[in-house]
Amino acid sequence: MLKPDQIPAHIGARRQSMPVNNPTTEGKSLKHPAAKAPKIFADTGTIDEIRPLLEAGIINGVTTNPTLMKRAGATSWSQAKEMMQEIVTLMAPYPVSLELTELQADKMIAQAEALAAFGSNVVIKVPVGGYEAVDPALDKNTGLKVLHALWKRDIQTNATLIFNSTQALFAAQAGASYVSPFLGRLADYMYKHDAVEMASGNALYYLEDHKGTKENSRQHNTAYVANAGSRMDAGVRLIHEITTIFANYDITTEVLAASFRNGVQIPECLLCGADILTIPAPLLMGVADHPLTNEGMKSFVEDSKAFES
Repeated sequence: MLKPDQIPAHIGARRQSMPVNNPTTEGKSLKHPAAKAPKIFADTGTIDEIRPLLEAGIINGVTTNPTLMKRAGATSWSQAKEMMQEIVTLMAPYPVSLELTELQADKMIAQAEALAAFGSNVVIKVPVGGYEAVDPALDKNTGLKVLHALWKRDIQTNATLIFNSTQALFAAQAGASYVSPFLGRLADYMYKHDAVEMASGNALYYLEDHKGTKENSRQHNTAYVANAGSRMDAGVRLIHEITTIFANYDITTEVLAASFRNGVQIPECLLCGADILTIPAPLLMGVADHPLTNEGMKSFVEDSKAFES
């Protein structure tokens, strides 16, 4: 676990320079006390999960993907688009990330333009890479090219499937409005692929000699992310690494922490200066629960019965 004193001061300075997320409504005398708090997004395609979180003032954005839309009940692309339009309308002016399903650059751009027409708060999710893994005939740089093309068209984008800081930097260079590091999947990958006889994190980083010529050398992440902590905090260290790099170079692309596995990762990402946390709705609904709060509430209610007439 990262300790607060391990977080550089300029991470906080970067956050203070970012735009207000909770503006005070014009005409109100009581200003919003958390004007520059991080954005909290609900990671869901189910509008009935979104509405109560929005009404409670907990969330100020939504992220979706085809898996979440299917889970929400969509059985066709036309139905999914109707559901996405409903979410975009409900959440306006807060951002809603909608993911592309096409894989070729020209078709991705056309689909992005169609989805962006749903509202000015639409953000287009673009996988940063992996295209050649799906089809060797595809250009491995498709995602970056699409991000850049959409930036030229003034369409907000969310570069997704980020797993190291270089991907995040390249996405920012291409013009991405947001980058989404998937912190939970890093630990999942390490549990599955680490060689047990070697140091934790070797599936992501292992360098036997300075030349890196060995067949089993792996440099998918830095040693700081993969080896400096435990498997469980590799993803949080990735968030820390990205926010530090962005602070170093005054990059205003927002860091959107995704793929949460437990509630503890939430404050850890906040300590690291993440701009946005997108959290599955069920986890969001229970993350602030505490047994002492329950006990205290029961006690207060019981004691208040003494004042009943």
